[in-house]
Amino acid sequence: MRRLVVGPQQNSVLDRLKDILFAMPSAIIICLLALAIPLSAQVTGESVHALSTAYPHVQWDSSAVKADFNGDGQTDFAHLGRANGRIFVGIVLGGSSRVESLDFAISAAEQRAICSEPATLVMESSDYDPAADIGPLPGFRRSKTTKGLRLSDGECDSIHLYWDHALDHMAWWRR
Repeated sequence: MRRLVVGPQQNSVLDRLKDILFAMPSAIIICLLALAIPLSAQVTGESVHALSTAYPHVQWDSSAVKADFNGDGQTDFAHLGRANGRIFVGIVLGGSSRVESLDFAISAAEQRAICSEPATLVMESSDYDPAADIGPLPGFRRSKTTKGLRLSDGECDSIHLYWDHALDHMAWWRR
C-alpha cells in the first residue's frame, strides 16, 4: 500500500490552488459587471440606430431614458432628437422593433412646443389622476410601474408624455 506524503513544496502548490479557487467567484462577478456596462451601452446604441434608420433626418442624442412606457413589462428607450429647428422625442419599444417619434416646435407662441433650448427629457411617474388637473386623458391608465416622460426647457410649462392605451402609441398633454 502506498501512502501519499505531502511535503512543504507540495503544500505550497495546494495552498496556491486553494487561493485561486476561492478567488474565482469574485473574479467572475467582476467580469460580469464589466460586461454589463458595454451591454447597456450596446442596447442604447441599438435604440439610437433604430431611430436613425426610421428617422434619418433627425440627429438623436446617445443618452436614453429607460423605463417601461407602454406597460408590457419590457424596458423601452426614449431619446431626444433635433432637426430643422424642432425637438423630437423618439421611442423604441423593448422586445420589438417598433419605433415612433413625436416632434415639437421651439417657440413660445405654440402649444405643441418648448420655448427654448436646451431641452431635457426625464422619466416621470404615471401614478396620478390627470382628471384633477386637466380632465380625463384618453387612453391614460394610472400605474405604479409604467412610466411617462417630461419634456421641458425650464421656461414654458412642461410637456408630459404618456402611453395612450386606446390608440397604442405615445401621446402628450400640458397645462
